[in-house]
Amino acid sequence: MALARRRRCPIEPARSTAEAPSPAGRASLLPRIGSAALLLAAVLAALIAGSVWAYAATAVLLGAALFEYRQLTRALQAPAPWWLLFPLSYALLLRDRWPAPVDLALLLAAATVMGLGAMVFLRDWSQSFFRWALAIGGSLYLGFLLSYYLALYFLHQPDPNHLGFGTVIFTLGAVFVGDTAALLAGSRFGRHPFFPRISPKKTVEGAVAEVIASMLLFGLFSPLVNIWFPHNLILGLLIGIVAQVGDLVESQLKRAAGVKDASHLIPGHGGILDRIDSVLLVGVVVYYYLRAFHLG
Repeated sequence: MALARRRRCPIEPARSTAEAPSPAGRASLLPRIGSAALLLAAVLAALIAGSVWAYAATAVLLGAALFEYRQLTRALQAPAPWWLLFPLSYALLLRDRWPAPVDLALLLAAATVMGLGAMVFLRDWSQSFFRWALAIGGSLYLGFLLSYYLALYFLHQPDPNHLGFGTVIFTLGAVFVGDTAALLAGSRFGRHPFFPRISPKKTVEGAVAEVIASMLLFGLFSPLVNIWFPHNLILGLLIGIVAQVGDLVESQLKRAAGVKDASHLIPGHGGILDRIDSVLLVGVVVYYYLRAFHLG
């Protein structure tokens, strides 16, 4: 059977407390940190350029992530139908630009009725419901979640002081700094495995370092966008925690698909989805926290 021939990633054993990180392992952190820094710089440039470029950059990022996600579903032997995955994802990304009669409930209802109806006519019907679910789930996971960064960017309207821009940058910066701290601390001090069945290289020490680093960066800079104590520290804590959950979600998907990286777009260091997995869930949390406490 095709399912039996699918390649699986071996579960790597947790590093023993006596085993020191290798120099090669430490050196491999630099390209990963560099690729994330370049991606953050590109996003920064797009946000500075204005709303049109912000939409364009997010749309390109979403397209690359969707391509990689669909490849993962192919590895699961249930490829998400592109004719549902891509249009629905972009519709969710641009949800704030829909005409007045269209709302989220109507869009999801149409995707459910029309999507399931079309799946009935597939030649290979045995995986049709699973493929439809992967398309809907992938659209929510990527298109809908990324839309919250646009919502944060336009949260303050009018925004002469560019508070929305600053909020997005400090949020992404907290994720980036936290991820970097986790890599460095885990490589140097990591001894205790953290979710070894999903991501064997993660350690408790790295996870703690990520939370502390995210709290420090967001706590220090968010007052510049009128997010003060204690909300700045609470949000930094939430960012550090939720970013790791996002990383584990994508790791779980890759492990189920039996692949190490979402793609090879960045040679030796994975794809776009591997670089943005930590930020996907964070935007939602920051957005609704700000709205709940009337900070935006």
